[in-house]
Amino acid sequence: MDQIGNLELSWAQGYSGGKANYIDKDVICYLCGHNIKFVAEDGAETVFNFPGEGVGPFAAHSLSRCFAVAEQCLNPKIYVFVYPTFRKLSILENGAKLEYSQLFFSSSDFLCSLSGIPEFELTLWNFQNGSKLCTFALSRENIPTSLSFNPGNWRQLCVTTEKTISMLTIEQSDKYYVMQPSVVQFGKFNWPYNRRVRLPPTDPDIEEEDERDREIPTRASTRMTRYTVDVPKAAKAGLVGEMAEQLDDIQDQTDRVKPVSQIWTPIGDLYIGCKGGQLIKVDGETHKAQVIYYPPKVPDTPGSRMSSAGIQRESMVDMKQPVEDVSDMLLEGSVNCIGLHKRGLYCAGTDGTVRLVDVKSSDVNIIEKCHIGVPVTSMAFSPSYRHLVLGSSHGTLHLYEPGAPDSLKLLKDLHHGLFVGISCLPGNEHCVTAREGGELQVWSIDKGHLVSSYNVGVPVFSIACSPMLHVCALGTAGGFIYYLDLTNVEEPRLIQGVKVYEGPVMQLVYQDEGRYLLSASEEGHIFIIDGRATENFKPLAHTETCMEDAKGEIQAVTTYTDAKNTMSVVVTHNTSGNKRMGANCLTTFEVSDDVMRDLRYNCNSLKYDFKDKSIKKVSVKLAVPSYGAAISEGNTMFTMAQNNKAVQQHTLPRLEELPKDLRKFRLEPVSEFQGHQLPGGRVLLSPHHKWLATYGADGSVLLRTIGQMDKTVCITPHDYRIGGVKCMAFGEDSQNIFTTGYDGVLTCYSWNPPLTGRSYTPTGSGKAKSAIEAARAKKSRLMTSQKEENEHLANMADWTPEDIMRPSSDKIPPMSREEKEKVKRDEALERDEIYKTPTPVPEPDATWLQVQELESFKEEDKQYADVKKNLRVSIRDMRRTLQSMLKNNETLPEIEQLNRHEFDLDIEEQLRLQAEADQEVERVREEIEFENLAKMYLREMIKRECWDDMVVKGRAVQAFNSNLEVSNFPMRERLPETVKLIEKVTKRRQVEIAEAKALDDRHIPMPKRKARKELIETTSKPAPTTADDELGEGEDDEGREQPSTTGSLVADTIGYNISVTDILGAQYGGGSELFYSQFELHSREQKINQIVLLEDAIYRIKQVFNKDFDELFIKKEQEIGKIKEKNKRIRKIIADLDLAEEVIEPSMGVAEKPETLLTVEDDEVKVERYYTPEQRKAIEKKEKEEEERRARERGDNQRERALNQMMGGVLEIKKEDELKKDVPKPAFMTQKDENDWSEEEQKLAKDYEKKVKDLQEEREKYRKQLETELRKNQSLIQEGMAGFDEMLNTVFMKKIKVMMVIYQEELKILRLRYSLLVEEELETRESELNRLVEHKKHLKTLATQAVMETRKNVDNYREQYDILLAEDKVMDKAFKREFNDVSAVQQDQLYRLFKRRPRALKITRGEGDNITLPNPFADRPSTARQNAQSKAYMDQAMDDLDKQSNCPEGVEPQVWERLCMYRRQKVENENLLKLRAHILAEMQQFQQKRQEEDDQLKNDIDSIGEQLNKLRDDRTRFNLNLEVQLLLKQGQVEVDAGSFIHDYKDSALIHRNVVEDLNGTIKQLGESKIASMVESKDFRKGIIQLEWEHKKMLMVIEDLQNKMKDVQFMKVTREIQLFLNSPDYEGRKSEEVGKLELTILQQKRIHEKTLDDKNKSLRDLERTIKQKENDNEQLLKELEDLNVSVHERRHIEQVNADRRSDAGSEKRYQEIVQRRKLVDLAKAQAQEVAVLRAEVERLRMRTFPALVQVEH
Repeated sequence: MDQIGNLELSWAQGYSGGKANYIDKDVICYLCGHNIKFVAEDGAETVFNFPGEGVGPFAAHSLSRCFAVAEQCLNPKIYVFVYPTFRKLSILENGAKLEYSQLFFSSSDFLCSLSGIPEFELTLWNFQNGSKLCTFALSRENIPTSLSFNPGNWRQLCVTTEKTISMLTIEQSDKYYVMQPSVVQFGKFNWPYNRRVRLPPTDPDIEEEDERDREIPTRASTRMTRYTVDVPKAAKAGLVGEMAEQLDDIQDQTDRVKPVSQIWTPIGDLYIGCKGGQLIKVDGETHKAQVIYYPPKVPDTPGSRMSSAGIQRESMVDMKQPVEDVSDMLLEGSVNCIGLHKRGLYCAGTDGTVRLVDVKSSDVNIIEKCHIGVPVTSMAFSPSYRHLVLGSSHGTLHLYEPGAPDSLKLLKDLHHGLFVGISCLPGNEHCVTAREGGELQVWSIDKGHLVSSYNVGVPVFSIACSPMLHVCALGTAGGFIYYLDLTNVEEPRLIQGVKVYEGPVMQLVYQDEGRYLLSASEEGHIFIIDGRATENFKPLAHTETCMEDAKGEIQAVTTYTDAKNTMSVVVTHNTSGNKRMGANCLTTFEVSDDVMRDLRYNCNSLKYDFKDKSIKKVSVKLAVPSYGAAISEGNTMFTMAQNNKAVQQHTLPRLEELPKDLRKFRLEPVSEFQGHQLPGGRVLLSPHHKWLATYGADGSVLLRTIGQMDKTVCITPHDYRIGGVKCMAFGEDSQNIFTTGYDGVLTCYSWNPPLTGRSYTPTGSGKAKSAIEAARAKKSRLMTSQKEENEHLANMADWTPEDIMRPSSDKIPPMSREEKEKVKRDEALERDEIYKTPTPVPEPDATWLQVQELESFKEEDKQYADVKKNLRVSIRDMRRTLQSMLKNNETLPEIEQLNRHEFDLDIEEQLRLQAEADQEVERVREEIEFENLAKMYLREMIKRECWDDMVVKGRAVQAFNSNLEVSNFPMRERLPETVKLIEKVTKRRQVEIAEAKALDDRHIPMPKRKARKELIETTSKPAPTTADDELGEGEDDEGREQPSTTGSLVADTIGYNISVTDILGAQYGGGSELFYSQFELHSREQKINQIVLLEDAIYRIKQVFNKDFDELFIKKEQEIGKIKEKNKRIRKIIADLDLAEEVIEPSMGVAEKPETLLTVEDDEVKVERYYTPEQRKAIEKKEKEEEERRARERGDNQRERALNQMMGGVLEIKKEDELKKDVPKPAFMTQKDENDWSEEEQKLAKDYEKKVKDLQEEREKYRKQLETELRKNQSLIQEGMAGFDEMLNTVFMKKIKVMMVIYQEELKILRLRYSLLVEEELETRESELNRLVEHKKHLKTLATQAVMETRKNVDNYREQYDILLAEDKVMDKAFKREFNDVSAVQQDQLYRLFKRRPRALKITRGEGDNITLPNPFADRPSTARQNAQSKAYMDQAMDDLDKQSNCPEGVEPQVWERLCMYRRQKVENENLLKLRAHILAEMQQFQQKRQEEDDQLKNDIDSIGEQLNKLRDDRTRFNLNLEVQLLLKQGQVEVDAGSFIHDYKDSALIHRNVVEDLNGTIKQLGESKIASMVESKDFRKGIIQLEWEHKKMLMVIEDLQNKMKDVQFMKVTREIQLFLNSPDYEGRKSEEVGKLELTILQQKRIHEKTLDDKNKSLRDLERTIKQKENDNEQLLKELEDLNVSVHERRHIEQVNADRRSDAGSEKRYQEIVQRRKLVDLAKAQAQEVAVLRAEVERLRMRTFPALVQVEH
């Protein structure tokens, strides 16, 4: 293939919104995939194919007209090219290891690059000579968002990230360059560069703490002293190094501004745009920054996602407030791109609006705006600043002229979105692409211009152009195939749409001649569609790609048509479910003309599904999974292997060659050839089937001929990092190759394009001619049919998707149709009629296959109509029979009735429903089992953690008669490590005590030693184990203060003698002689040992209390046992006495026996227990055996029978049983009358009565005895319960004391741990300071070396400068020697001319055309530009001085020429001397800055050293200034309590005697004061009592006077007189009431009559009103006609007004005036009449009688 020629890039199209810059005055350049695109403002385009490996960042220099592109590979290079020759200017190497992330030019000869991972370094280059000047490492935490040079000073750079803004200054010392950073300051405080300064918050209302407050520790000191130790937050967190520096950023949760863009001003200031719409201004000199603009808070618009509830809650006032126009605001994303102009600051961003912001005034105002409509991602000014280019991520480029809002011009509109396919139209003039959003684009093949575009409005997945027609087929996401007419490529139109799938159309392939169109989807269906317009693109038939049980997604479809016009189709599909694995199955079939002529015969049904035999369909599995497929002549197929990425050649087997069992058959490749480097890709044959192209994810395209597969031509149009090549197409004559990639770029490659000047090789020329001839032959074959089809195509009307997809108002939803059918079916069943299902109608959005299925159903209905009718009749008869059987079943007895399900005829449905129910039950049972299993696991975890691992289980003891409850201390078993640690600390402490005692005995005299021995003997007496409850808190039996709880405070250190036994901890089992004194806890080991000893003491205290608790628990069990024994007798007595008293039955609760919670009793389960059938059988069996046993026992029990017969059924005769027996009554007493009794019988009767009386007395005596015993037992129970409650109360009080002791010891432990924590923080802080010292020392060493090296360079350069200066002076002195051949007069003239110099160039504001340019930097040109202008001006001025006209008279020409040469040499030396002086000054300044840095580092080291010393002092003070915990009574604390705890920093500890003496004095003074106050009180009390009695008497007098007046002035009314005089006052009142009731009834009747009259009048008035309304409507109509007539007359009068005389008008005017006066007079009179009427009404109301009761 490589013998044909070369493939060269012809054109490329694509823009994704990347950086677009001007490279010339009217030429714009931007990246276009693997290429650089140049577009002129007039539309001319040029493309440059980058020769490097991959394309990285890109930058353009408009002044130098060059551009730089970085590679994207390992050890990338930067190439600098000159426009428009594309000459390689330089190659910049060794700037990065993996990648470059950004490139940007200065306004002079420098380029700065930013490398990516892992370096993140800024590198400064001189791109003219390709030299690397210096580097600067940036932080790896944040990726830079923007970088730029100062256009007026190339030595200044600005780097912004999302969290920082940094200014870099390039300092130079001859050939040595260095970048020095400086931090941008916010606020008033100046921080060093290494200090992280936070950016301001996004919300200006947020009150933020001062930056300096971040160094102030926030932990409040809890020490009882004024000396505190403060450490930074990082030390508290235990962080050292970089993590310590990043702590503030990690903890910062405030939303802060995020810089995204920047622009410099001519005076060196900087404007920075932020993501949220904020604007920041940075002063270039002081590096002070401030936010000059915050975007306003725009209220929610109606289009926002606001809930309806939220809208309803808004008030009407809020809803009526107008919303400001957001285009006049800078909102979020609106300053992503900014540019400086003389008129102001231009801003643009995601909102699609360009705004001109006036930043010169104090307020930021928008003075110009232009809406673009697409988000702006790139903005750049032309070199003249007369035009502005705006790039968008939507693929558009706009030109805008600043100052003219209406000048917006669309330069390019390439649209956005990935390409889904590409195809060529017949004629080889245009190609067509489709994007995923539904955008179809037509491109010219020769120039690559976008001819037209058409958006179908739905996502597109595939595209294909007909080889016969100018028709393009698009496969959409909704399963439609859209056909577009491209006969007129400038105006595409949609002519047809057919829905063939429910899912997206993934594949579209035309047959070679365009007769058929093949489509494929994810469902596995292959449709064959007629590709001719005369057939209206009708689908013909379809088949499926399946092999028995294998069916998957189709990955490739390819066709080949042989000479017999038989189309062979190969389809590859994947059945594994993983698309990346490639296709593992292949299906092939043939479609001939014979098959297509008789589709009804060759299809299985009216669904038009092909018979496999008719199309010779074969499905096999591939031995190697592959990507893509292409079939050629000879049943040869090419694919790309998935395992080794090679190109494989297969020979498709014929149907007769295949084995019978295809499941084991695998299609093996015949041969393999070189492939691609990455898996994935496609295979494509050229239109003449001679060339094979492969493309894939590696971004390359390989072309080869079928005959020579081992020779390839390779091109790389796209980058593999983005996804490589997505799709590819050949031109009609195979001379052009089109590719699209995942980068959104379309490229066109041509064989030896004309512009390259190359030609085909002899071999290539022949192969190219064969391809062209094949295209011509194909065109001639299709010419006749193409003409006919084009004519029909032109007559086709436009088609819109709404014709099918628009929902109609009368469209019935599927559910509604089903409901209606159900209703009709139910009605038919109720009427016992035959229901016939209506003929189905296809849905409006039904697919073609669904329509064909419905048509086949209709044909079947027609064919089997009689059979279906008979079946319906039979079903109706069966239904009637079943209904009669059901009715009969209901009349039968219940035992003879059958269940309802036994009448179900559909046994399969019944079994299915039963199976579904069983599955649901099993599923629910499984879920419940899993839930139970999870709960059981959680129960076991809780039980193991809170119960099993506890040596002492947690339980409580409750009182009998109260709610008092006492719990023990649950305790775990000590770990072996803990036990070993306690033993270790104990032994160590014993050794320390022994050593201290030996040292004390050595220095203590004998008398003191004996006294100390006696003290120890007296104080070592055993102390009581319980504390007195009446003692005050913190006092012992003698009232002494208790300084500690476990003896950790040695008393003799402060003058007290307190033994170990007198302290609370020892009283409760926690005493020990091993404790350290609280005044001795200085070292870390001592504190740790003290913590261990305290924890052991707490453990022992808990053990001691738990022993007492266990005894109490046993006591309660014994008490409950006693109560139960007594309750047995009490129940017997209650039963004997037949009383209704309740028996007290105390029991252990759950808190007392928590182990009962671990077992569930049957009575606790409230639901019925579920038994399995096996369990039920076992229970029934057990019950049956138990019943049999009881029956056997009841059968013949000799023991019970003997007991009943011999002893009356009892073994012992009890007294109460005998008392229950009654005395037998003699028989004669019931048989005879008392008068008939004999003497003996009377005697017997008296004996009977005496016995009965004695029995009653005995019973009463026994009853009283039982009652006495009952009360005694009950009182004993109550006394026992009360006694136990007292014991429990005692233990409860002890528990309170024990808890107090434990809490105090735990407080000590917490204080010790806090001190250990502070020590760790101090160590961490010291480590950090030591690290900073070492770091600063290292920097100091480097700075010192730099100072020494710089000083050495300055000295060397100064020597060179001095030599050059001396040479210049020598040259001045040697002038006379050089011109000693002329006269003295001429020598003086020549010397004056020698000293003459041209005037220096002064660049003023009005120089040239700069004053009219909108370039803001025109007044401040760059240094390189100034130097170039100065040099050109100097050369021209020297040429003017060297002119012969300036030569003095008499001087020979050779002398003048020698003078000119000597003068030029002198001027060059002077310029060189000035340059050297300037460089020397820079070097000296550089040396001074290095010296200042060295001094600053020295100061930093000294400052850190001071911090270290202060830290060590604080650490020493902290270790010596100890906290001692004392136990004081509340009244002994005379310190004011704070908000939470007492503050003892300014307190002193004094003896209680001082306070007691003072309290005694105060008490005496208080008693004397109280005595005097009591005396004063008694005297004042008497005065107040007399005053009160006086007031009381006055009030009594006033009350009696009022009563007298009431009696005198009381009025006797007629009513009172009547009541007094009338004998029957009540009767008279009742008579009046009766009369009033009659009056009321009469008034009601009159009222009802009046109401009827009023209603009648109202109805009459309503009829009158209706009549009047009708009359008014008629009058209105007449009024309209009259108005029309009046207007017409008025118009006529106005027209004829000029023709009339003035006399008539004057008369009419007088009449009008008179009428107006009369009208005014009538109005005045009407008002006067109204006033008079009102006055008459008022007077009438005044005389109207008022029924007011008058009091007499």
